[in-house]
Amino acid sequence: METIKTNGTGIWMLNFLKRFLVHRYLPTLLAIGAVLAMLPALKTGLVADDLVQRAVELKPDQLPARMQDTGMPQNSGRLGTVLHDLFPGITRMAQAKDYGVLPWWAPDDLSLGLWRPLTAFTHWLDYRLFPDSPALMHAENIACFAAIVFLAAVIYRRQMGAGWAAGLAALLFLLDGNTYFPVLFVANRGFMLSLFCGLLCFHEHVQWRASKSRSALALSALFLALSLFANEGGASTLAFILAYALVLESGSLGRRALTVIPSILVTILWRAVYQHFTSGVAGVGGYIDPANEPLQFAHAFVPRTIVLLGAQISNIAPELLLAVKPSLQLAATAFYGVLFIAALIVFLPWLRRDKVAVFWLAVMVLAAIPAATVLPLSKNLGFVAFGAYGLVASFISGLASRPRQLPGRWHHQIPAWTVCVLLLLAHIPGAIAGRILTVVALQDVFKKLPYFLNVGQSSDMEGKNIVVLNDPCALTLAYMPFYKAYHHLPLPRSARTLVPGGADFDVRRTDDKTLVIQSRASNIFSWNDLGPVHPHYAISVGTTAIGVPQCQRCSPDGLTVEVLESDASGLASRVAFRFVKPLESADFLWLQWDWSSGSFKPFQPPAVGQSVTLLGPALTTDTGPKKYQSE
Repeated sequence: METIKTNGTGIWMLNFLKRFLVHRYLPTLLAIGAVLAMLPALKTGLVADDLVQRAVELKPDQLPARMQDTGMPQNSGRLGTVLHDLFPGITRMAQAKDYGVLPWWAPDDLSLGLWRPLTAFTHWLDYRLFPDSPALMHAENIACFAAIVFLAAVIYRRQMGAGWAAGLAALLFLLDGNTYFPVLFVANRGFMLSLFCGLLCFHEHVQWRASKSRSALALSALFLALSLFANEGGASTLAFILAYALVLESGSLGRRALTVIPSILVTILWRAVYQHFTSGVAGVGGYIDPANEPLQFAHAFVPRTIVLLGAQISNIAPELLLAVKPSLQLAATAFYGVLFIAALIVFLPWLRRDKVAVFWLAVMVLAAIPAATVLPLSKNLGFVAFGAYGLVASFISGLASRPRQLPGRWHHQIPAWTVCVLLLLAHIPGAIAGRILTVVALQDVFKKLPYFLNVGQSSDMEGKNIVVLNDPCALTLAYMPFYKAYHHLPLPRSARTLVPGGADFDVRRTDDKTLVIQSRASNIFSWNDLGPVHPHYAISVGTTAIGVPQCQRCSPDGLTVEVLESDASGLASRVAFRFVKPLESADFLWLQWDWSSGSFKPFQPPAVGQSVTLLGPALTTDTGPKKYQSE
């Protein structure tokens, strides 16, 4: 009797789920669910890039005097400045290196120009209407996310019919953990806006192709332009248009190609305007502008795309790749590729029978190409996710509802049902659990973040030149002045990192003003061996993403840096730092990062002719004491 009761309950729940997935108000219900799921974001406040953008939004007299030394725009607060310079908020690279927002090893030709006028305008309105209410800024992001979920459900139904497969795709899209971060941070609003406008573009494109309506064509072009002006990631909107022409459009190949021309022209026009207003991005390892660095993009395109596709289909965050030991990166990339290819092989019999499923696959793959311009990050997977969940839901629906159309042999049925169960587990309970764990983990992160952004708890910073010998992440000092400005704390005169802190190194004092740092690893950017996977490896991304030394000598304000030795790859291994004042000067505040306690500690420069050895991270928590040696 208990078995019958259980089975009866299971059948009832299955029928209830099907009725829910085909409910006429499902798009609205899912949009409400999107709002409820993101309510914790209202308490996040402003962090990281939000703080930098806040400084650009405010007028100079609303900021500490030294904020102008950080490299931010001089005419902050003006609409024109906000529209042009909000992303990333640092426009004067020389001043940024002088202050220490950018480390001394940042390339001289570094360019960080990202022009997103539509998104910048929404931020400008925020600071005109409610500048002191981060909760309302987050509410805008949440409303945009809810609109995306609503529109996604509508489009799924239009392309897949009113059956439960379309509802399942929309539900999976809502639960997708990759959307949490871009909604959580105010500064990530641009990607949400670009995805929303991209979906509107595709909706109107389909309407144009179905009714030949010129107004639909015009709206499609308009929404594509808005998607691009919101974020460069809006280029993934072309994935919808291209996939539709390749798979679902009727007629000859030439006739189908004509349907893509309006979107191509809009994209070309956007790029011309984009390059007129900004120099784009160059010299940044994590972000590659294909127009400025085509060879670098060609080299990184395949591995990044493989990771993005494998991460999306498996729900294994692409950020995990960053925590893998550098020598094992290739193997980890291959792992993501195996996950995607294995799923694709199982999908193949269904793809041969369902053109709509092929369309979703094409959207997924094509959307990953623009996403590959950035390091594989889950926050950039929105367009890829839209295609992926259409594909997954179509496969599951075909397997459950129309098994006779699929091969009946055991060597297909067993893998197909196994993959079906794994996909459902990964993208429903797995996604829900992932969201909950993310919220819990971020609460702890946000508690500790002020300590790092404030470079410890020292109160004696005003007017000082902070020198951190071994900051493990260069971004700590990049955000520090903006954090202090937000919390009305005094700013130091400058704040510099001498070397990254991932390895052991010796610090020798050669005279009263000079320190020579020698890495005990191959170069100053190396990390101690922490095993195959370790979260500390991910810290190095923030250091190397902004480039590595390209010259042997540079002179940021008050300091001369000279690379004395390099390794076989050309990276600095021994570097001399000569200051304009004796190291004991009261102008300096010397700090070191202590891995054993996970905190900043005072550093006492050794006497002339002596050296000190500072140890990097180790597999054990005990990194040992500092060791002083005489010449």
